[in-house]
Amino acid sequence: MLSNWKSLLTRILIAIWGLQVLWLFWHLASEAGDIARRLGRGDVGAAIRREDPLYSWSEALTTVIPPNATYIFLDNYEAGKEIEVRYFLAPRRHLLMAPEIPAPFLFYAFHQEQALFLLQRNRTNPPGPGARAALRSGALEPVDIPGPGRIYRVDHTRFRWGFYD
Repeated sequence: MLSNWKSLLTRILIAIWGLQVLWLFWHLASEAGDIARRLGRGDVGAAIRREDPLYSWSEALTTVIPPNATYIFLDNYEAGKEIEVRYFLAPRRHLLMAPEIPAPFLFYAFHQEQALFLLQRNRTNPPGPGARAALRSGALEPVDIPGPGRIYRVDHTRFRWGFYD
C-alpha cells in the first residue's frame, strides 16, 4: 500500500510539472517565432538592449553630436551609465563630471575643452548648480530628444577665460 501511495504521488507531481510546461509553451507561443528568428540570426541580446530607454537615447545622440565634437556628461561615476553612452559616442571626446559641479568648474570645462554639448543622464533630477548657472547665462540650448536624459547644445564662446564666481 505504501508503494502505491508513492507511485500515485509521483504521477501527480509529474502531471503537475507537465501542465506547467504546457502552460509555459502556451504563454510564450506568441513570442516563439521571434525567439526562433533571433536565435537563427544570433542577435538574442538585441531585444534586451532595445527595451532599455538609455540604449535608444544613446543611439539618438549619435545623430545629433558630430564625431569631432566634445561633450560633457553629468553623472555619478558609480552609476556606470556613462560607459554605456560613451560606447555609442565612441569617437567623440567626453568629460565626465558630477551633476553637482559648481558653475566655475563647469564654465572652465566649457571654455577649456570647447565642449559643444552637455548631457545629463537623468531627466527627472533637477540640474545641478553649474548647469543651472549655464542655463541662466543663455549659453545652453535644449535639444529635444525623447529619453531618460537631457541634452543641451553649448555655445562655448560665451564662456570667456577668467574667474567665474
